[in-house]
Amino acid sequence: MQTEGERLRYYIESKEVNLRQFCIENDILYTSLHPILMNSRSLGMNILKKIMQVYPNLNINWVLTGMGEIEITKDKNHVVNDPNSIYQTLDPGYEAFLKYLDKEATTNKIIALIEKKLEEKKKK
Repeated sequence: MQTEGERLRYYIESKEVNLRQFCIENDILYTSLHPILMNSRSLGMNILKKIMQVYPNLNINWVLTGMGEIEITKDKNHVVNDPNSIYQTLDPGYEAFLKYLDKEATTNKIIALIEKKLEEKKKK
């Protein structure tokens, strides 16, 4: 399967859904889908978004490039929940700040400063 259209057709057939039913489910006009499946038009973002809403397990990377599995399964970690995991580490300054806040003496100082500021505001 060399093209987006061929991969999309394969996926639709694997779901045992006919094209008419697929178009209805995804709110796509058949006249828009057919040229994609026939490789005379590329898959557009609007159609791709509609398909993703109905078939959230479809691996869009596979549709577009042919790489990876056809579907994303829950046992595989394909979803990035924490944006920091992309970079593998947090900002070093942020990590140092968090370690600093973990110390009891630090939290006591912060609480004392907050209480002092609250007292000053009450006096005004």
